[in-house]
Parts: sequence; structure tokens; C-alpha cells
Amino acid sequence: MSRPSPDRPPRIGQLSVYFGLFDEAMPPEFRRDREALAHRFTEFLSAGGDVVYPGVVDSEEAGRRASRVFAAEEVEVVVFVPAMAAPPSYGWEAISGLDVPVISVAAQELTSIPDVYTTEEGTQRSTLVGLVMFTNVMAREGRPMVTLVGRLESAEFVAEVAETVRAAALANRLRGSRVGAIGAPIGGYLDVEATPEEVARLGLQMVSISREELNAAFAGASAEGVKGLADGLRDRFETERTPDETLHRSARLALALQDICERNGLAGGTVNCHGDMFRWNPEVGITACLGVTCLTEAGIPLSCTGDLPAGIALVIGKAVAGGSLYCEVYGVDFEGDWVLLANGGESDVSMADPTRPITLLPEDHYMGVGGPGTAIVFSLPTGPATLLSMSPIAGAEGGWALVVGEGEIIGSRHEAIEGPNGMFRFSSGPAPEAFQRFCNAGATHHSVLTPGHNLRTLQLMAEWMGFEVRAV
Repeated sequence: MSRPSPDRPPRIGQLSVYFGLFDEAMPPEFRRDREALAHRFTEFLSAGGDVVYPGVVDSEEAGRRASRVFAAEEVEVVVFVPAMAAPPSYGWEAISGLDVPVISVAAQELTSIPDVYTTEEGTQRSTLVGLVMFTNVMAREGRPMVTLVGRLESAEFVAEVAETVRAAALANRLRGSRVGAIGAPIGGYLDVEATPEEVARLGLQMVSISREELNAAFAGASAEGVKGLADGLRDRFETERTPDETLHRSARLALALQDICERNGLAGGTVNCHGDMFRWNPEVGITACLGVTCLTEAGIPLSCTGDLPAGIALVIGKAVAGGSLYCEVYGVDFEGDWVLLANGGESDVSMADPTRPITLLPEDHYMGVGGPGTAIVFSLPTGPATLLSMSPIAGAEGGWALVVGEGEIIGSRHEAIEGPNGMFRFSSGPAPEAFQRFCNAGATHHSVLTPGHNLRTLQLMAEWMGFEVRAV
């Protein structure tokens, strides 16, 4: 199963409507003027992706034709950007049969309205009337929507629309994705559990992978593939302290996980190394930190301990920000006003500080019956970052809450942890108080760190994926 790349430009269906009722009362060039405006909208929207424009929709039949064009061109989001007021049935015919996000945009031509403003001018520039006619029908039908109003010539508005389009396209790409559970959660870890029914509320499908499938994939990895991956890792990273036997067994498990993810069409998910699937499994016998790292770097993020909600947060974070690090809040530094983020050796190396080394070490803290796995150690670069945690929450919209804390990484110096690490400072206030809000909002003990500030994009995605964002 192929999945669209998060980096691919969105395919945008442009829905611009026109109403011929006023033609006799308006100047002869009226329709040409509105069609020219619609072409300006095409240029306006092209800042956000590849635009599919079927021409102005001036009837219900034209709306149905537009719908067929949008479906054939596999648009990921439709932007309703009216050229004037028109019966909302025109636009509704174009989108009612499409299961894609819809954004309603009024890109106004005028910056200010003159004191002398005629009826003809009001009819010509009636985009706001057309907008609210359509959004009412969206609300009546219960369709999730985002509405934006701004100036056509505003660079800031162009950027706002482009960001919204990207968030909608990402939500559309994730909807219907399959997320894998390779091992059940650690017993008693109530805060990391999720049922298939809960996962389905996000528009995702939970796939449970059996021990037999894992064992078969592990045994089926070729010696050539294992050596090739291990040699490539030695070329990229510092590996002097990792014996061949340890690295090769971890590389075999990484290839097994890759095979499982590819055959099952997984967008991400979770593993639980601390049970009979991995550490206590005589056929495998090690932790999967290296495999998790390789797959997360490749765009298929996996969490540990069977924490599927964290795995879903990793998938969302990777799609939004290009990087997604599974971590925990290890402690608060009251004097420095920061919290320490780290984990036990799994990572997304795309988030590593490029000026400092990445090291592979035997994972001797969590030995299995086959010996140690391979842990990854690196420092995080300084700069803006966003901390996420996702969980099913009673009373939350859609039954899920994504807790979001924006801030920055101010340093990274705890290499002795033998895992990725960084010092995170919340933007919203002192670290103890911010972490209290993080807990009260429903965060789990596994968090996800993403580069940059991503709250706005996550809020927009939540409109279409059906979860609640709780900013702290």
C-alpha cells in the first residue's frame, strides 16, 4: 500500500461559483470580470500546492461536473473561493460526494469600502455573501470546515491559506492509514492503551502483528541485507563500541520490522520490546531500538512499550514537522527553568544536531535472551520545538486529546543517559507550572518532540481528523 509523501505539494480543487441571475442588470463585461477574478484565485491558491480548476461553477450540473473532475484528479482538499454570491447548491453538488476536507475562503478584492458604493459594485464584489451562503450549508450538513477571510493582495493571507491547505492535505493523507501494534502494552500501563474502536474514531485502522509474523520476518531477512545495513550504519555513525554480532542482530530485526510495515501498509505504530515478542522471544531476543530508529527516519515512526497513542502522535508529528522523537520528561531543572527530555535509545536521527556525532551503543540496560540490542545516542540542536502527547480522553472532542506545548531546546549535554536528549523550555511559562498543565490536560508519560512551532497546523488538522487540541 503506497502512502503519499508528506512533502508532496497538496492537490487543491478550486471551487469558484458564479450566478447568472444578475447578468441583465450588470454591464456586459460582468461575467468576464468574475471569470478573470477566478483565474486570479488560481494563482493565489497555487502558493499552497497544485491547483485543479474546472472553471466557474454556474449551475448544479456544473457542480456535478466539477465533482467528477476533482475525483478523477484525486484532489486532497477543496477550497471554496467564490467569485460572487451564488446558490449554495452549486458548490454543494461539487463537494457533497467527495470525502476530502473543504476550506471556505473569501479573498476580498478591496482593502476598504468607499463611501460611495453602488448596488452594482456590491453585486460584483459579493464574495462574502457567497461565502456565508455556502458555510451555512456546510454547517447544516455537519461537514467539518475552516473559514478564512482576508485580502486577495495580502502576502500574509496567501501564507495563511497555504498553511491551512497543507494541514488539510496532511489530515486527508493520514485518514484511513493503518497503524501497527507489534506487541501489546506492558501490563498495567493503563496510560498507553488504546482499543481498535478508539483508534477508528481518528479515521485510522489498528493492525495487530502476531509473534509468528515477526519471527518469520526476522528469520527471512537475508544475510546480504543485514550486512549491507550494518555496513551502512558503520559508515554513517560512530560504532566502535558495538560488536558485529550485536549490530548484525539489530540490523536483522530492523529489516524484519521494515518488511512487516511494508507488507501491512503501516504508516507507523508501536512495538513493545519488554515482553515475549522481542526481549523474551528466543527467536528474536533483543530490543528493537535500531529498527525503530531506521523506520522513523524513513517516515514510518514507531513508539515503544506498546504505546499506540504515542505512535499515532509520532505519525502526526512526523507528517507536520518532518521530525518526530519519542521521549519522556525525565525531570525539571528549577534553577534553569527547563525539563530534560530523553529516551532509552530509540530515535529519529533527522532531529540530531548535525554538528555533533551520532553514536550506536549496545543496549545493555535492557538485555534480552539474545543479548543487547543497539541504542542510538545523539544531542538535539537548539531552536524552536513542540512537545506533544496524545491519548484517548473521556469528554474530549472525538474522544481524543492532543496535548501541545510549544517551546525551545536550549541545550543538550546529557550523553551519559545513552539516548537522545535535550533541555526543553516551555514558551508558556515556568517549567514546573507548564508541566503541571501538560499533566492536567491528559498527557501520557511518553511524549513526542517535533522541530519548530506547530500548534496552528495541528489545530487545523484536528478539525478534519476529529480530535481535540489542548495547548499548554
